[in-house]
Amino acid sequence: MLSKRWLLIALVGLLAWGLNSPAFAAPAATARGSWTMVDMTKDVNNDGVIDGDGGVPKSGALSLVPSTQMVGAGNHIAQPNERLIGGTTSWYLSPAGFPVTLNACASLGSSYQWSIKNLSNQAVTTLAKKQLSAKTCHSRVTLPEGSYTFTLTVTSGATQQSVDLPAQVKNIVFLVMGDSYASGEGNPRNVNAWINQGGLFATFRPYWDEAGCHRSVQGGPAKAALALEKTSTQTSVTLVDVSCSGATIRQGILGTQGGTSQSQVALAKTILGDQQVDVVSLSIGGNDIGFGTVLSACFSNANCPISKPGAGPLQSYPTLNAGVTDQISKLPKAYADVANCLAGRTCANAPTLAPTAAVLPALYPDIARNSNGAICSYLTMSAEDFTWARTSMLNPTPPPSVAYRTSNQGTITLPIASSLNQQISNTAALGWKPVTGTWTRSGDSSIGHGICAGSQAWVFGVQLGGQMLGAAFHPNPAGQDQLAQAILEAAKSATA
Repeated sequence: MLSKRWLLIALVGLLAWGLNSPAFAAPAATARGSWTMVDMTKDVNNDGVIDGDGGVPKSGALSLVPSTQMVGAGNHIAQPNERLIGGTTSWYLSPAGFPVTLNACASLGSSYQWSIKNLSNQAVTTLAKKQLSAKTCHSRVTLPEGSYTFTLTVTSGATQQSVDLPAQVKNIVFLVMGDSYASGEGNPRNVNAWINQGGLFATFRPYWDEAGCHRSVQGGPAKAALALEKTSTQTSVTLVDVSCSGATIRQGILGTQGGTSQSQVALAKTILGDQQVDVVSLSIGGNDIGFGTVLSACFSNANCPISKPGAGPLQSYPTLNAGVTDQISKLPKAYADVANCLAGRTCANAPTLAPTAAVLPALYPDIARNSNGAICSYLTMSAEDFTWARTSMLNPTPPPSVAYRTSNQGTITLPIASSLNQQISNTAALGWKPVTGTWTRSGDSSIGHGICAGSQAWVFGVQLGGQMLGAAFHPNPAGQDQLAQAILEAAKSATA
């Protein structure tokens, strides 16, 4: 009988032979890799709203009365319900480049290593070798924009396998400029609390990303930037939003407006430095032609197109129609001045546009039709008033005149030389790419989505008191979603 000692020796020998036999050899290395860009426009809780780095309210961020005290600003960690400060967040514009996630999780082996070369096949960096496991199979590297080859090498026992992944690291700088239709007027971060929990006499404190300009990531352009981020895992999007309610071309885009220390072009340059802009989402022109004055005059006066404006930028004109017509005639030069500024021909302090950058001026939506597609009448504004306003300002292909029936049943013919939306459409001659979907979704549809469209309305009605007076005649959340989709479609086409 074998002793225990000899039995142990035999078992050890048998085990050694077995582990070295083909049946027990380590499996061959298999290298399978992938890569993704890390989101720069972050939505960590996937609620469709951008999270920033500007501080979190101590309580009640999305309630009717959020806390006025903020904590955690500048922590470089995206959190739900944060604010964007100064138009952007702190991690977006690192001079080192943009974070990329390298994924070796589908590989088979004991260890792996990544090496990175640029377009000239020069080594950029080689990451440290790591054990291959479900917990350690991801790596993070920060790279400037450009073309690379990511090489993954996986080791298993005596075998190795490598795979090359061609990559284009691309970050889209998405700049938002313009007026209240760009800033998201009427849609603070807690807008849903106002709609769902508020009431006529409810105390409400709007929670803006920037209070002075009523700037909000609930606005259509900011939502479009977030949606663009989510369309591809191999690009990232950096949102820079300098829009401001009340802006005009001269006092807002190119020059300062009340309460601001810099023009929008200068603020964008301050934020971006030498970073190039890929997309400019622009909404401007409504305040230039006195849209607010038109609404005030038509609420106050019968036969408003032929009445004299009592206040505002049109008050020097004999009639409202004459003022609107003349101000619209000035838009081509004003838009050309913006184009020359953004191209660096006339402004030393403008942001730098990339050679392939797209400027996307958005047409204003139709606010004048009900759910049956008929022209609105609303409070003291008659259907005749809405017909004139829609034709003279919003219709992108207006007729040469509009017949206006006065309160004494007489009819006068008012000339229409052009419209606001027509002039925005005409900026295609400047090399811009007008966003026509912001009009067609509301103006050419069989169902109207104007201020009198009830549950189909995409704009807010008049607000009585409180801190949301500015919401009137501006897109509500449903309208902002529609604007966002139209801008997204244009931005996708421009950046493809």
